[in-house]
Order: sequence, then C-alpha cells, then structure tokens
Amino acid sequence: MQNEHSGIATGKSRSFNKLCRPLRTCMKKKRKKLSRNYTNWRFLFLACFVATLIPIAPAIAQDTSPYVIGHWKLNDSFQDFTGGSPIVTDNTDFTFLNPTDLTLTLEYAFFAPDGTFCWCDRDTLKPNGRTRYTMLGEQQGGQLINPCKDQAGNTQTEGELKSIVFISEDKDGDAIIIGDAVQGGVQIHIHGDERSESNLQGVTINHTTLREMNEIHQQCKKFGA
Repeated sequence: MQNEHSGIATGKSRSFNKLCRPLRTCMKKKRKKLSRNYTNWRFLFLACFVATLIPIAPAIAQDTSPYVIGHWKLNDSFQDFTGGSPIVTDNTDFTFLNPTDLTLTLEYAFFAPDGTFCWCDRDTLKPNGRTRYTMLGEQQGGQLINPCKDQAGNTQTEGELKSIVFISEDKDGDAIIIGDAVQGGVQIHIHGDERSESNLQGVTINHTTLREMNEIHQQCKKFGA
C-alpha cells in the first residue's frame, strides 16, 4: 500500500512540476525584464543628473577676455555685388572696459584685412575704468601717422582691431604677464546720424593666442606706443 501510495504521490509530484515549469520560466523572465528596466531607468536618471552639472558657458560666445578683437573702419565704403548700394562707414568708436579692481596696461593694434600690422596705441586702464577712442581721433591725434596699407601697398579703410591687457611685463623673458587681467569692450560704427553697436569679441586664451598677444606687444613696442 505504501509503495502504491508512494507511486501515486510521486506521479502527482511529477505531473505538478511538469505543469508549473512554464509558469516558473515565465516568472524568471519577468524578474529579469523588471531588473533590466530598473537598471535602465536608474542609468537614465543618473545621466540626467550629471547633465545638469555640466556648465553651458563653453557653448556661449564670450565677451570678456585679456584679448578681444573687433573691426575698425574709417571713411570706408563697401559694395559686395554689382548694382548693390554701398555700405558707408565714416568712423568707428571703441570703448575698452576694465571689469576688475586691477590697474591694467592696455595695448590695441590695428591691422589691414590681410593681417599686415598698421599701427598701435597704449593706455592705462584704471580699476573699474574705461578708455574710449575713435578712429578719427587716432588719425587726428597723430597715432595714425600713415594710412593703413596691406602687403601689396594698397591703402585700407577697414581692418581688424586686436586689444590686449596685462598686469606687468617680464623684462627678462620679454613677455607680458596676464595674471587676472581681463577686459570687455564695445564698438560703434558711425555713418552720419546712424549708429551700429556691438560688443568686442573675447578670444579664448591658449598657446597660440598667447603667442599672438606677445607678438602684438612686441609690435606695439617697436611702433613706440
């Protein structure tokens, strides 16, 4: 009787296991799927959290730097296609701003469109102060002794402005010391009663631009600024 009962019990157990095997497999798959979904959601949340910590400033054009650039014009007339009305600019007004509590040396140089150096001027930016010049004023003040000419000898009426600031000069290394120096600026193109204003563009400081800043300083020294 025991053997018979044992046989019946064993048969029932095997039948039960056979019946429930698909259910157990299904439950295991569900648990794995839930685990994967949880992991995915946790990764997504972490990624979003980290993204909020990444500053967006590098993607935005900067307006302050130890080195800023602009576009000068003096009695300039530009016509980019036949039959179009010329764009006439009489003068450009530049304002250089010191947003720090440091006394800074300001050197600003003017170049022809092909990059040929034309002339330079120097000033001192007092703490939280500003310096303002116009192209006409540079000409009348004697800084612009000769017309700006390109390498081919053609007189230019517009070109690039490059302005640098620094706290001191390394006499031995013949180089500028930037330290915490920084500047901002505004340029205004003038034609009759019309005005067009924009910020001077800040330049990112790296090995190449730092080398150019020192080159501008050397050119200004030779020019006698």
